[in-house]
Amino acid sequence: MTEKKEKSGDELSRRDFLANTAMTLGVVASLGTSAYYGIRYLVPAKKEAKFTDVLVGTVSELPVNGAKEFIDNQGKKAILVNNGKEIKAFSKICTHLGCEVEWQAEKKHFFCPCHEGFFDANGKNIAGPPPRPLNEYKVTVKDDNIFVALKEV
Repeated sequence: MTEKKEKSGDELSRRDFLANTAMTLGVVASLGTSAYYGIRYLVPAKKEAKFTDVLVGTVSELPVNGAKEFIDNQGKKAILVNNGKEIKAFSKICTHLGCEVEWQAEKKHFFCPCHEGFFDANGKNIAGPPPRPLNEYKVTVKDDNIFVALKEV
């Protein structure tokens, strides 16, 4: 008589092994896909900021050590300053608590009256509580026209 081997409960048939492997791979693939799209949703790709040059004045109307205020495309006050070497544009919002800075032409610096903060003609914080320089805009001078690069909204 031929003996039949009896299967013990611990042995897996080839079919069961392949079924378990396929199911495991499917679960891993679906979890990986879910994780990928979940992370992409929570941390979206950064969009590159686009800027547009906007005419804000002319060189002839901005004397040396002179300043001219303008409003940016987000409705915030900004200022053009001719420091004698170049024309620069800065936000008028102090980096300390958001007060409005003033250009003092005779001293060639910006002054924040709220907490006596001072910035030099290049917008760098030089005294008082402001933690960082004024926000600066890129300025381009073409012929007699002054253009400021403003972020598109």
